Amino acid sequence: MSGFVGVRPLVLVLLDGWGIRAEREGNALAMARTPIYDRLAAASAQTLLSASGEDVGLAPGKPGNAKAGYLTLGAGRPVEQSILRINRAIQQDDARAISTNPALTRLIQRARSRGGAIHLIGMVSPGGIAGHQHHLAVLAALLSHEGVQVWVHAVMDGQDSARQGGVDYLAEFFDDISGAEHASLGTIMGRAYAFDEPSEGDLLKSALKAILTAEAPRTEYPAAYLNDAYKKGFADDRVPPAVSAKYRGIRQDDAVLLVNLQPDLGRTLIEALLDGPAAGLLSGMASLCELEGRTKPHVDPLFVLPPVAPTLSETIARAGCSQLLLTETIAETNLSLFMRGGIGEIYDGETIGVAESPPFAKLEKRPDLASADLVAEAIDAVRKGDRDFVGLHLPNVGILGRTGNLRATVEAAEAIDKHLGRLAAQVEKRGAVMVVTSAFGKGEVMVDPATGAPWRGPTSSRTPFILNGTEKHSTLRPGTLADVAPTLLGLMGLEVPAGMTGRSLLAGAEQAVRVTA
Repeated sequence: MSGFVGVRPLVLVLLDGWGIRAEREGNALAMARTPIYDRLAAASAQTLLSASGEDVGLAPGKPGNAKAGYLTLGAGRPVEQSILRINRAIQQDDARAISTNPALTRLIQRARSRGGAIHLIGMVSPGGIAGHQHHLAVLAALLSHEGVQVWVHAVMDGQDSARQGGVDYLAEFFDDISGAEHASLGTIMGRAYAFDEPSEGDLLKSALKAILTAEAPRTEYPAAYLNDAYKKGFADDRVPPAVSAKYRGIRQDDAVLLVNLQPDLGRTLIEALLDGPAAGLLSGMASLCELEGRTKPHVDPLFVLPPVAPTLSETIARAGCSQLLLTETIAETNLSLFMRGGIGEIYDGETIGVAESPPFAKLEKRPDLASADLVAEAIDAVRKGDRDFVGLHLPNVGILGRTGNLRATVEAAEAIDKHLGRLAAQVEKRGAVMVVTSAFGKGEVMVDPATGAPWRGPTSSRTPFILNGTEKHSTLRPGTLADVAPTLLGLMGLEVPAGMTGRSLLAGAEQAVRVTA
């Protein structure tokens, strides 16, 4: 066992998008009035964590993101992200090459035997979080080389890449597939229509009409169509669907391949295709990365997430401790899937509470989201003292930051601060211990320094780690997100599994921790 006295309860507060940046310009967190957070940071042991690049399983220098951050946090080690595995498969020319991928081979064989086309639905963006245009181009060229008719459904980004960079990205994409004689553009639309979750009903219907039956405005010049949309004030993610001049919709024996990098993005569109009239037409359905939810048995993935075990949740459960995890629907996968290493089943002694988020269209007017209900549940659990571990997920800054609305993101941070005050008061009254941290940065960079336009993507900033409730002499060393799980387990007096390569952030092996009442 560790040398730490077991803390009960231990409260973990996860503030999505809460990165640390000294400059105030375009920094929603610096602009926000956060007296409670500031007091906690000043009066508690604190340090900074690396949440990007190789420290979270990404390529060097790459900004962090929710999936990478939460996987790393839950696993207690960096977990190699799908994009790196896919890139290697694209570069290889042996048995591990993407052209030999069994799921892709099966899709090609079905299309060939039935004479159907394959519809590629994927991001035309270099963002590399929801998807990457290089993957889309490679697959389009590969399928075309195999003699299969390919229809590309180009999904524009505007969140993880430049707000209106789609014209340049599309030109580069067309250049990359210039030799693919059987590949053609089918539709073009923003990610809000076809990729983002939760999907807005009316937008999803428009996307389905365009892809299924080619019911959308037609265009022979997609770049001109995008430029017209920009003039009307649209960012790439909100560009309405348009159909190419030659596209006629999904036909009998066609197949679909979703070119995704996240298990939750594009899922609703695929569900709608499986449930709707396309179900009787399609000869097959596949995805680049494995999807979550009820689509899983029906969609053949090219790449699956390797086992991530044991995770923080599993280790706590195996020790016979009770735990409560609280989140809300709009970012549920961060806590209920990613941090748990893709494991869907509930462990013994574990409860996951999910509050309903406001409708997507109302987010900017309701930056508090469902945090009031979540914090009330956390306070109740601390008051009752019937849980060994309470994980509270507050995604407000991360969610509002992705809208590009600086004012709304400031309000989100201020709303969180008020709730932190209520929770901290109960934690202190109970004599418990609370950790405040974040799995990725966002709110600290809301303006693109190159253009002055709103910036909506994640960042490479370090994130905070605040330890409140321990003895004043506790000190913390700098670390990474991989160090969070070992630190929490140490505080609870639990063994750290050998698979967790992270190290406790507490400086010294025998730091004293106050025993709870």
